Amino acid sequence: MKFNKITSAATYIIGKVLNMKKSQKIAIGVASAVTAAATGTAIAKKNQAKKQERSVKSLVLEDASKLLPLSVKKNVNFEKSLEQSSKPYSIPSQVRRALHLEELDEFEDTFVYEPKEKTTEDVIFYIHGSDFWNAPTRFHYSFIKKLSNKLGAEVIFPVYPKAPAHSAVDIQKMLLDRYAYLIEEKGIPADKIIFAGDAAGGGIALSLIQKIKYQTMPMPREAFLISPWLDVTNSNPEIDEIQPYDTILNAESLRDKGEQYAGDLELTHPAVSPIYGDLTGLCKITVFAGTREIFCADVNKLKDIADEFDLDIDVNIFKNQMHFFVGLPIPEAETAFAIMASEIYGIEEVEEDGEENGEETAENTDEAAAQEDGEAAETEEPAEEVVVEEVEIVEPETEEKPQE
Repeated sequence: MKFNKITSAATYIIGKVLNMKKSQKIAIGVASAVTAAATGTAIAKKNQAKKQERSVKSLVLEDASKLLPLSVKKNVNFEKSLEQSSKPYSIPSQVRRALHLEELDEFEDTFVYEPKEKTTEDVIFYIHGSDFWNAPTRFHYSFIKKLSNKLGAEVIFPVYPKAPAHSAVDIQKMLLDRYAYLIEEKGIPADKIIFAGDAAGGGIALSLIQKIKYQTMPMPREAFLISPWLDVTNSNPEIDEIQPYDTILNAESLRDKGEQYAGDLELTHPAVSPIYGDLTGLCKITVFAGTREIFCADVNKLKDIADEFDLDIDVNIFKNQMHFFVGLPIPEAETAFAIMASEIYGIEEVEEDGEENGEETAENTDEAAAQEDGEAAETEEPAEEVVVEEVEIVEPETEEKPQE
Protein backbone atom coordinates (compact mmCIF):
# COMPACT_ATOMS: atom_id res chain seq x y z
CA MET A 1 0.00 0.00 0.00
CA LYS A 2 1.39 3.41 -0.97
CA PHE A 3 1.94 5.96 1.78
CA ASN A 4 -0.59 8.40 0.30
CA LYS A 5 -3.19 5.62 0.32
CA ILE A 6 -2.46 4.92 3.98
CA THR A 7 -2.83 8.64 4.73
CA SER A 8 -6.13 8.80 2.89
CA ALA A 9 -7.45 5.76 4.72
CA ALA A 10 -6.22 7.11 8.05
CA THR A 11 -8.04 10.42 7.50
CA TYR A 12 -11.29 8.53 7.05
CA ILE A 13 -10.60 6.30 10.05
CA ILE A 14 -9.72 9.23 12.33
CA GLY A 15 -13.08 10.81 11.53
CA LYS A 16 -14.85 7.59 12.48
CA VAL A 17 -12.88 7.16 15.70
CA LEU A 18 -13.51 10.72 16.84
CA ASN A 19 -17.25 10.17 16.45
CA MET A 20 -17.19 7.01 18.56
CA LYS A 21 -18.37 6.91 22.13
CA LYS A 22 -15.57 5.93 24.48
CA SER A 23 -17.58 2.93 25.63
CA GLN A 24 -17.60 1.49 22.13
CA LYS A 25 -15.03 -1.05 21.08
CA ILE A 26 -11.91 0.27 19.40
CA ALA A 27 -9.94 -2.17 17.31
CA ILE A 28 -6.23 -1.84 17.84
CA GLY A 29 -5.75 -2.75 14.19
CA VAL A 30 -7.53 0.50 13.30
CA ALA A 31 -5.49 2.52 15.77
CA SER A 32 -2.27 1.04 14.46
CA ALA A 33 -3.15 2.16 10.93
CA VAL A 34 -3.69 5.70 12.20
CA THR A 35 -0.41 5.63 14.08
CA ALA A 36 1.53 4.26 11.11
CA ALA A 37 0.24 7.08 8.94
CA ALA A 38 1.00 9.74 11.53
CA THR A 39 4.55 8.70 12.38
CA GLY A 40 6.17 8.63 8.99
CA THR A 41 7.51 5.98 6.63
CA ALA A 42 7.97 2.34 7.39
CA ILE A 43 11.73 2.75 7.03
CA ALA A 44 11.78 5.16 9.97
CA LYS A 45 9.78 2.68 12.01
CA LYS A 46 12.12 -0.13 11.06
CA ASN A 47 15.16 1.86 12.10
CA GLN A 48 13.53 2.75 15.42
CA ALA A 49 12.51 -0.86 16.03
CA LYS A 50 15.99 -2.12 15.21
CA LYS A 51 17.56 0.28 17.70
CA GLN A 52 15.15 -0.97 20.36
CA GLU A 53 15.72 -4.62 19.38
CA ARG A 54 12.06 -5.33 18.81
CA SER A 55 9.66 -6.03 15.94
CA VAL A 56 8.04 -3.25 13.95
CA LYS A 57 4.62 -4.64 14.82
CA SER A 58 5.24 -4.31 18.55
CA LEU A 59 6.42 -0.72 18.08
CA VAL A 60 3.41 0.27 15.97
CA LEU A 61 0.93 -1.33 18.36
CA GLU A 62 2.54 0.36 21.35
CA ASP A 63 2.21 3.71 19.59
CA ALA A 64 -1.41 2.84 18.82
CA SER A 65 -2.14 2.17 22.49
CA LYS A 66 -1.46 5.85 23.24
CA LEU A 67 -4.56 6.74 21.20
CA LEU A 68 -6.95 4.44 23.02
CA PRO A 69 -9.28 5.58 25.84
CA LEU A 70 -8.23 3.05 28.46
CA SER A 71 -9.78 2.85 31.93
CA VAL A 72 -6.79 1.45 33.84
CA LYS A 73 -5.04 4.81 33.82
CA LYS A 74 -8.09 6.77 34.98
CA ASN A 75 -9.51 7.54 38.38
CA VAL A 76 -12.75 5.67 38.95
CA ASN A 77 -16.14 6.65 40.29
CA PHE A 78 -16.33 4.66 43.52
CA GLU A 79 -20.12 4.73 43.85
CA LYS A 80 -20.65 3.58 40.28
CA SER A 81 -18.02 0.85 40.63
CA LEU A 82 -19.55 -0.31 43.90
CA GLU A 83 -22.97 -0.61 42.26
CA GLN A 84 -21.59 -2.47 39.23
CA SER A 85 -19.47 -4.87 41.26
CA SER A 86 -22.45 -5.74 43.47
CA LYS A 87 -24.34 -7.20 40.50
CA PRO A 88 -23.83 -10.73 39.15
CA TYR A 89 -21.79 -10.94 35.95
CA SER A 90 -23.57 -11.51 32.67
CA ILE A 91 -21.47 -12.52 29.70
CA PRO A 92 -22.19 -10.47 26.53
CA SER A 93 -24.42 -12.51 24.26
CA GLN A 94 -22.33 -11.76 21.19
CA VAL A 95 -19.21 -13.05 22.96
CA ARG A 96 -21.01 -16.22 23.99
CA ARG A 97 -22.13 -16.83 20.41
CA ALA A 98 -18.80 -15.97 18.81
CA LEU A 99 -16.76 -18.23 21.10
CA HIS A 100 -19.43 -20.90 21.65
CA LEU A 101 -18.87 -20.57 25.39
CA GLU A 102 -20.72 -22.89 27.74
CA GLU A 103 -21.13 -22.65 31.49
CA LEU A 104 -19.22 -25.09 33.65
CA ASP A 105 -22.14 -27.25 34.79
CA GLU A 106 -24.48 -25.14 36.95
CA PHE A 107 -22.06 -22.24 37.48
CA GLU A 108 -23.22 -19.06 35.76
CA ASP A 109 -19.91 -17.32 36.47
CA THR A 110 -17.52 -19.95 35.06
CA PHE A 111 -17.16 -20.77 31.38
CA VAL A 112 -15.52 -23.39 29.19
CA TYR A 113 -13.80 -22.82 25.84
CA GLU A 114 -12.90 -25.79 23.67
CA PRO A 115 -10.03 -25.45 21.17
CA LYS A 116 -10.54 -26.18 17.49
CA GLU A 117 -8.15 -29.10 17.84
CA LYS A 118 -7.58 -30.56 21.29
CA THR A 119 -4.07 -31.99 21.53
CA THR A 120 -3.63 -32.34 25.29
CA GLU A 121 -5.68 -33.50 28.25
CA ASP A 122 -4.30 -30.59 30.26
CA VAL A 123 -6.85 -27.95 31.27
CA ILE A 124 -5.96 -24.26 31.57
CA PHE A 125 -7.58 -22.52 34.54
CA TYR A 126 -7.46 -18.91 33.36
CA ILE A 127 -7.79 -15.91 35.70
CA HIS A 128 -8.29 -12.64 33.85
CA GLY A 129 -6.82 -9.25 34.70
CA SER A 130 -8.51 -5.82 34.81
CA ASP A 131 -7.16 -4.45 38.11
CA PHE A 132 -9.54 -6.50 40.34
CA TRP A 133 -12.34 -4.01 39.56
CA ASN A 134 -13.46 -4.65 36.00
CA ALA A 135 -15.13 -7.49 34.14
CA PRO A 136 -13.20 -9.23 31.38
CA THR A 137 -13.03 -7.27 28.15
CA ARG A 138 -13.33 -8.62 24.65
CA PHE A 139 -9.57 -8.48 24.52
CA HIS A 140 -9.52 -11.13 27.26
CA TYR A 141 -12.00 -13.32 25.40
CA SER A 142 -9.94 -12.96 22.24
CA PHE A 143 -6.85 -13.99 24.18
CA ILE A 144 -8.57 -17.01 25.72
CA LYS A 145 -9.47 -18.21 22.24
CA LYS A 146 -5.91 -17.70 21.04
CA LEU A 147 -4.40 -19.35 24.11
CA SER A 148 -6.66 -22.38 23.79
CA ASN A 149 -6.15 -22.89 20.07
CA LYS A 150 -2.40 -22.34 20.10
CA LEU A 151 -1.83 -24.73 23.01
CA GLY A 152 -4.56 -27.19 22.04
CA ALA A 153 -6.02 -27.14 25.56
CA GLU A 154 -9.46 -26.61 27.03
CA VAL A 155 -9.76 -23.37 29.01
CA ILE A 156 -11.83 -23.00 32.18
CA PHE A 157 -12.58 -19.31 32.64
CA PRO A 158 -14.02 -18.22 36.02
CA VAL A 159 -15.27 -14.62 36.19
CA TYR A 160 -14.56 -13.85 39.83
CA PRO A 161 -16.43 -11.20 41.91
CA LYS A 162 -14.98 -7.72 41.72
CA ALA A 163 -13.82 -4.94 44.01
CA PRO A 164 -14.87 -2.69 45.59
CA ALA A 165 -17.96 -4.71 46.57
CA HIS A 166 -15.77 -7.77 47.07
CA SER A 167 -12.31 -8.19 48.53
CA ALA A 168 -9.33 -10.49 47.99
CA VAL A 169 -10.78 -12.97 50.49
CA ASP A 170 -14.06 -13.26 48.53
CA ILE A 171 -12.28 -13.57 45.20
CA GLN A 172 -9.83 -16.18 46.42
CA LYS A 173 -12.60 -18.27 47.98
CA MET A 174 -14.62 -18.35 44.76
CA LEU A 175 -11.62 -19.37 42.66
CA LEU A 176 -10.50 -22.05 45.12
CA ASP A 177 -14.05 -23.45 45.15
CA ARG A 178 -14.00 -23.73 41.35
CA TYR A 179 -10.57 -25.36 41.41
CA ALA A 180 -11.70 -27.87 44.02
CA TYR A 181 -14.82 -28.59 41.94
CA LEU A 182 -12.70 -29.48 38.91
CA ILE A 183 -10.71 -31.97 40.98
CA GLU A 184 -13.38 -33.42 43.24
CA GLU A 185 -16.51 -33.33 41.08
CA LYS A 186 -15.19 -33.35 37.50
CA GLY A 187 -12.44 -35.81 38.32
CA ILE A 188 -9.71 -33.79 36.63
CA PRO A 189 -6.33 -34.69 38.16
CA ALA A 190 -4.57 -31.66 39.66
CA ASP A 191 -1.47 -32.49 37.65
CA LYS A 192 -3.54 -31.94 34.52
CA ILE A 193 -4.54 -28.40 35.53
CA ILE A 194 -2.44 -25.41 34.51
CA PHE A 195 -3.07 -22.06 36.14
CA ALA A 196 -2.70 -19.00 33.91
CA GLY A 197 -3.45 -15.34 34.48
CA ASP A 198 -2.69 -11.88 33.19
CA ALA A 199 -1.96 -8.71 35.19
CA ALA A 200 -4.14 -8.76 38.33
CA GLY A 201 -5.12 -12.30 37.38
CA GLY A 202 -1.47 -13.31 37.35
CA GLY A 203 -1.06 -12.00 40.89
CA ILE A 204 -4.22 -13.83 41.99
CA ALA A 205 -2.91 -17.05 40.45
CA LEU A 206 0.31 -16.86 42.48
CA SER A 207 -1.67 -16.10 45.65
CA LEU A 208 -3.92 -19.10 45.01
CA ILE A 209 -0.98 -21.45 44.57
CA GLN A 210 0.41 -20.31 47.92
CA LYS A 211 -3.01 -20.85 49.52
CA ILE A 212 -3.27 -24.31 47.95
CA LYS A 213 0.06 -25.26 49.51
CA TYR A 214 -1.02 -23.89 52.90
CA GLN A 215 -4.28 -25.87 52.80
CA THR A 216 -2.49 -28.99 51.53
CA MET A 217 -4.76 -29.18 48.52
CA PRO A 218 -3.45 -30.95 45.41
CA MET A 219 -1.06 -28.62 43.60
CA PRO A 220 -1.74 -27.75 39.93
CA ARG A 221 0.79 -28.96 37.39
CA GLU A 222 2.24 -25.51 36.68
CA ALA A 223 1.36 -21.86 36.16
CA PHE A 224 1.84 -19.22 33.46
CA LEU A 225 1.89 -15.66 34.81
CA ILE A 226 1.56 -13.03 32.08
CA SER A 227 2.53 -9.47 33.05
CA PRO A 228 1.50 -10.26 36.65
CA TRP A 229 0.70 -7.63 39.27
CA LEU A 230 2.63 -9.06 42.22
CA ASP A 231 2.60 -6.18 44.72
CA VAL A 232 -0.39 -3.83 45.02
CA THR A 233 1.66 -1.33 47.06
CA ASN A 234 3.48 -0.40 43.85
CA SER A 235 6.33 0.67 46.12
CA ASN A 236 9.23 -0.77 44.14
CA PRO A 237 11.59 2.15 43.26
CA GLU A 238 12.03 0.74 39.73
CA ILE A 239 8.37 1.56 39.01
CA ASP A 240 9.13 5.30 38.93
CA GLU A 241 11.85 4.65 36.35
CA ILE A 242 9.56 2.58 34.13
CA GLN A 243 6.36 4.66 34.48
CA PRO A 244 7.23 7.23 31.75
CA TYR A 245 7.45 4.40 29.22
CA ASP A 246 4.30 2.49 30.17
CA THR A 247 1.45 3.45 27.82
CA ILE A 248 -1.16 1.33 29.60
CA LEU A 249 -0.73 1.32 33.39
CA ASN A 250 -0.62 4.08 36.00
CA ALA A 251 0.92 3.11 39.34
CA GLU A 252 -0.96 5.66 41.43
CA SER A 253 -4.48 4.84 40.24
CA LEU A 254 -3.76 1.13 40.45
CA ARG A 255 -2.57 1.43 44.03
CA ASP A 256 -5.91 3.00 45.00
CA LYS A 257 -7.73 0.06 43.46
CA GLY A 258 -5.40 -2.37 45.17
CA GLU A 259 -6.23 -0.88 48.57
CA GLN A 260 -9.93 -1.53 48.04
CA TYR A 261 -9.20 -5.03 46.78
CA ALA A 262 -7.25 -5.79 49.99
CA GLY A 263 -10.30 -5.19 52.17
CA ASP A 264 -9.36 -5.81 55.80
CA LEU A 265 -6.03 -7.41 54.90
CA GLU A 266 -2.69 -5.63 54.92
CA LEU A 267 -1.47 -4.62 51.48
CA THR A 268 1.53 -6.87 51.99
CA HIS A 269 -0.54 -9.92 52.91
CA PRO A 270 0.30 -12.75 50.47
CA ALA A 271 -3.37 -13.07 49.48
CA VAL A 272 -3.16 -9.49 48.23
CA SER A 273 0.49 -9.11 47.18
CA PRO A 274 1.86 -12.63 46.60
CA ILE A 275 5.48 -11.55 46.26
CA TYR A 276 5.57 -11.23 50.07
CA GLY A 277 4.46 -14.83 50.57
CA ASP A 278 6.35 -18.11 50.89
CA LEU A 279 7.40 -19.02 47.36
CA THR A 280 9.00 -22.35 48.26
CA GLY A 281 7.33 -25.66 47.52
CA LEU A 282 5.12 -24.39 44.72
CA CYS A 283 4.51 -25.87 41.28
CA LYS A 284 6.62 -24.87 38.28
CA ILE A 285 5.93 -21.21 37.42
CA THR A 286 6.72 -19.50 34.12
CA VAL A 287 6.52 -15.71 34.03
CA PHE A 288 6.40 -13.25 31.11
CA ALA A 289 6.87 -9.47 31.32
CA GLY A 290 8.07 -6.58 29.16
CA THR A 291 10.54 -3.92 30.20
CA ARG A 292 8.09 -1.17 29.24
CA GLU A 293 5.45 -2.09 31.83
CA ILE A 294 5.60 -1.06 35.47
CA PHE A 295 4.84 -4.61 36.64
CA CYS A 296 8.25 -5.61 35.31
CA ALA A 297 9.81 -4.02 38.41
CA ASP A 298 8.37 -6.67 40.70
CA VAL A 299 8.88 -9.42 38.14
CA ASN A 300 12.59 -8.54 38.34
CA LYS A 301 12.30 -8.80 42.13
CA LEU A 302 10.63 -12.20 41.76
CA LYS A 303 13.49 -13.34 39.57
CA ASP A 304 16.02 -12.27 42.19
CA ILE A 305 14.12 -14.23 44.86
CA ALA A 306 13.92 -17.29 42.61
CA ASP A 307 17.65 -17.13 41.89
CA GLU A 308 18.55 -16.66 45.56
CA PHE A 309 16.49 -19.61 46.80
CA ASP A 310 16.84 -21.78 43.69
CA LEU A 311 13.07 -21.87 43.09
CA ASP A 312 11.38 -23.50 40.11
CA ILE A 313 10.36 -20.14 38.67
CA ASP A 314 11.35 -19.33 35.08
CA VAL A 315 11.22 -15.58 34.41
CA ASN A 316 11.16 -14.40 30.79
CA ILE A 317 11.67 -10.64 30.41
CA PHE A 318 11.22 -9.27 26.89
CA LYS A 319 13.14 -6.13 26.03
CA ASN A 320 11.04 -3.09 25.14
CA GLN A 321 7.67 -4.85 25.27
CA MET A 322 4.52 -3.27 26.66
CA HIS A 323 2.00 -4.56 29.19
CA PHE A 324 0.32 -7.81 28.17
CA PHE A 325 2.32 -7.98 24.93
CA VAL A 326 1.68 -11.73 24.91
CA GLY A 327 -1.90 -10.97 23.88
CA LEU A 328 -0.87 -8.98 20.80
CA PRO A 329 -0.36 -10.28 17.23
CA ILE A 330 3.41 -9.77 17.28
CA PRO A 331 6.48 -12.03 16.91
CA GLU A 332 7.43 -11.58 20.56
CA ALA A 333 4.07 -13.05 21.58
CA GLU A 334 4.73 -16.05 19.34
CA THR A 335 7.98 -16.62 21.20
CA ALA A 336 6.09 -16.55 24.51
CA PHE A 337 3.56 -19.06 23.19
CA ALA A 338 6.41 -21.30 22.03
CA ILE A 339 7.79 -21.26 25.58
CA MET A 340 4.38 -22.22 26.98
CA ALA A 341 4.01 -24.99 24.41
CA SER A 342 7.44 -26.34 25.31
CA GLU A 343 6.35 -26.50 28.96
CA ILE A 344 3.14 -28.36 28.16
CA TYR A 345 4.52 -30.76 25.57
CA GLY A 346 8.08 -31.14 26.87
CA ILE A 347 9.66 -29.94 23.65
CA GLU A 348 13.37 -29.36 24.10
CA GLU A 349 13.88 -27.08 21.13
CA VAL A 350 11.07 -24.91 19.84
CA GLU A 351 11.05 -23.86 16.20
CA GLU A 352 11.28 -20.08 16.01
CA ASP A 353 11.29 -19.67 12.26
CA GLY A 354 8.85 -16.86 11.59
CA GLU A 355 7.89 -18.17 8.17
CA GLU A 356 6.99 -21.58 9.53
CA ASN A 357 4.84 -20.35 12.39
CA GLY A 358 3.10 -17.78 10.25
CA GLU A 359 4.61 -14.73 11.91
CA GLU A 360 7.45 -12.45 11.01
CA THR A 361 10.43 -12.71 13.32
CA ALA A 362 11.84 -9.47 14.65
CA GLU A 363 14.93 -10.04 12.52
CA ASN A 364 12.93 -10.47 9.32
CA THR A 365 10.69 -7.54 10.16
CA ASP A 366 13.67 -5.29 10.66
CA GLU A 367 15.74 -6.43 7.68
CA ALA A 368 15.31 -3.18 5.75
CA ALA A 369 16.50 -1.13 8.71
CA ALA A 370 20.10 -1.74 7.73
CA GLN A 371 19.70 0.81 4.93
CA GLU A 372 20.85 4.36 5.63
CA ASP A 373 18.08 6.94 5.86
CA GLY A 374 19.57 8.85 2.96
CA GLU A 375 19.69 5.80 0.77
CA ALA A 376 16.08 5.05 1.57
CA ALA A 377 15.08 8.56 0.60
CA GLU A 378 16.88 8.25 -2.75
CA THR A 379 15.07 5.07 -3.68
CA GLU A 380 11.74 6.51 -2.43
CA GLU A 381 10.79 3.13 -1.08
CA PRO A 382 7.06 3.11 -0.32
CA ALA A 383 5.89 2.60 3.22
CA GLU A 384 5.35 -0.96 4.27
CA GLU A 385 1.81 -1.93 5.04
CA VAL A 386 1.58 -2.99 8.65
CA VAL A 387 -0.78 -5.94 8.68
CA VAL A 388 -2.04 -7.06 12.05
CA GLU A 389 -5.03 -9.07 13.11
CA GLU A 390 -7.75 -7.14 14.89
CA VAL A 391 -7.46 -7.19 18.65
CA GLU A 392 -10.24 -5.55 20.62
CA ILE A 393 -9.53 -3.42 23.66
CA VAL A 394 -12.28 -1.79 25.67
CA GLU A 395 -10.19 -1.17 28.72
CA PRO A 396 -6.91 -0.78 30.76
CA GLU A 397 0.11 6.60 29.69
CA THR A 398 3.39 7.82 28.18
CA GLU A 399 7.28 7.06 25.93
CA GLU A 400 10.61 4.91 25.46
CA LYS A 401 11.66 2.29 28.07
CA PRO A 402 15.39 2.22 28.74
CA GLN A 403 16.85 -0.95 27.34
CA GLU A 404 18.16 -3.50 29.75
